[in-house]
Amino acid sequence: MATEFSQPQSIQARIAALNLGQVGKAPTTATPTQDESLQRPPPAPRSQTANLPATMSNGHYLGNATGNEPNAENQNRVLPPPTITRTGEKKPPPPALPPRKHSTQPSPALPPRRPTEVPQRRGSNASISSAVSTMSAISIGTNSSARTSASRTPSMDAGRKLAPVFDHNTLPPLPPKRTPDQVEKRYRDIERSRRGLKPTKSNPNVTTVEVASPPSLPSRPPQRAPEPPTRKDSTGAVGKLPPENPPPMPARSALSYGMNKPRESDPGNGVNEVPGPANGAPPPIPASSKPDLASILATKPKPPSSPQPPSQPACLTCRDFSAPDNHAAKFPKETVPSIDWLASQLVAPFTSPTDQARAIFTWLHHNIAYDIISFCNKTYQPSTPANTLATGLAVCEGYAGLFTAIASKAGLESIVVSGHGKGAGFSPLEPGEPIPAEYTTHAWNAVKIDNGEWKLIDTCWGAGHVCIRERTYTQKFSPRYFTMGNNEFGLRHFPTNKSLFHRTDGRSQIPWDEYILGPHGPAAALPVTIYSGVAEEEGISETKLRPSRLRIPTSPNMIVQFRFENICEHWDPRRHGAGAPYPYVLRVQNPHARKGRDFLVFDTDGKKWWLDVESRLLGQKGQSVDLYTVTVVDGKSARGMGVEEMRMAIGRKGMSFGGVAKWELD
Repeated sequence: MATEFSQPQSIQARIAALNLGQVGKAPTTATPTQDESLQRPPPAPRSQTANLPATMSNGHYLGNATGNEPNAENQNRVLPPPTITRTGEKKPPPPALPPRKHSTQPSPALPPRRPTEVPQRRGSNASISSAVSTMSAISIGTNSSARTSASRTPSMDAGRKLAPVFDHNTLPPLPPKRTPDQVEKRYRDIERSRRGLKPTKSNPNVTTVEVASPPSLPSRPPQRAPEPPTRKDSTGAVGKLPPENPPPMPARSALSYGMNKPRESDPGNGVNEVPGPANGAPPPIPASSKPDLASILATKPKPPSSPQPPSQPACLTCRDFSAPDNHAAKFPKETVPSIDWLASQLVAPFTSPTDQARAIFTWLHHNIAYDIISFCNKTYQPSTPANTLATGLAVCEGYAGLFTAIASKAGLESIVVSGHGKGAGFSPLEPGEPIPAEYTTHAWNAVKIDNGEWKLIDTCWGAGHVCIRERTYTQKFSPRYFTMGNNEFGLRHFPTNKSLFHRTDGRSQIPWDEYILGPHGPAAALPVTIYSGVAEEEGISETKLRPSRLRIPTSPNMIVQFRFENICEHWDPRRHGAGAPYPYVLRVQNPHARKGRDFLVFDTDGKKWWLDVESRLLGQKGQSVDLYTVTVVDGKSARGMGVEEMRMAIGRKGMSFGGVAKWELD
């Protein structure tokens, strides 16, 4: 019995039939009512976005019918029942699709597109996307009405992300700034690349070494050229033979000489011999070829002669005292048994009284210290030379007494001189201040040196210097208090005994007021401030430093000349000092310069230094002007640096200075 499907069934009926186990039987048909078919809601239209037009993928691109309409409804408005396939039964073929209706109505016009709002982003040009929709490559070749739906959809942008908002705090840090050293190095590299040949000047003080020329060879005796042989021609004229080789000598047998037998005649070799004296005496020796004995002895090496001591210059500043200075350092006071033994040991290697006195002077520097505690507390007592040697402490009177004791034991003439000294605790008189009475504060020595000359020396100041404010003593050797002349020595020493000035300028003495005020009179009572140490080590004369006054007037249209020179005309810094001289600069207060000051370089010829400056460029009243040596430039010693090279280095390279003198602007 065939199953009839003449009338379709509803879904509710078929579900009920299955639940009741009536599978395979004809279910009860139920005809839908007209109301149910009419109440079925129509399909909801698809929503479209403003920028995404309706797609036409359901319609053919050649037709003009709307492609997104639903299929036509069944006439009975009831869906057909599903086909149930039992086990082992073949599945029936699917029903044929209903024919598609071709619409004759034109396609509706698309709504106008609204412009896409692109988010504005700051600082990024790559994150702004285009708002223009793309079109399919197929639609480009067709008419304008057959456009495809190739516009970008939200699903296509699911993997894209917008760039983050620009934030200054998230930027990478800037590279670090250059340090001052790096800036200076960059300037140095630039200057080094631009710098040409360095100008150099020859040193006028070139030490010449005379090399003894070798002795001349003895003169040879004159040799006379042999006269060419002559011959007489047929006319009787004498002529020279042509330069032909002589004929070969005939061979001669040894038997022809007679073998110790007297030879009576020549066997005939063609050469005539000169006959000797008739008495059988030997022939005379030719005097012309006799060598000269004096010339031969001149070529022989001479035996070494006894070494002569090198001649010492008359100037003590340029004299070499390395031998007595080194010898004096070999006898520490702890090993000295007595003053007699010390005196004999110090002067034994030297015959010059000057070298002997220098050895004693240097020994006091190494072994005696200034008693600064007793001096500041004013508790020092007069001491004997033996007490000074035992304790190793003394004030000026102890130094002078021990020097004279050792010098006297060594056979030198020496005395102790007392008087006034412009040392620690002394302050120059202010202009208008009354001149004090003469008084005694110091002690020094007078010793007779070479040529019977009396020399004034100060062993106390030569051993070191003191600081009253800090109550300290610095042991520093100052040989200038042994080598300076007596006239310069008298600028800071005034003896009580007026016969002990020992001046060399023709003046037997100077008055007290001239000494206490200074060499330039009352108007220059305050001399220029000179720093100790540098001027002495570099061989600068303090008495030749100009301006010599402390205060410099700042008058308009005034040229101030700063100059100084070596301590001696024979002074050579390379031989007597520490090496080639340093360059010298003058520091002035210039408000327009870097850091408010400027450095002016001195010109020099190796012996003197000078610099002319307008007074208005020095600074203002109350400021100071300083003279310095430039000791280090760019980490290297500045000794021997030229003037132009120094000017190029100022302001561009690091420098170190040493103070020489100071002035004040008035």
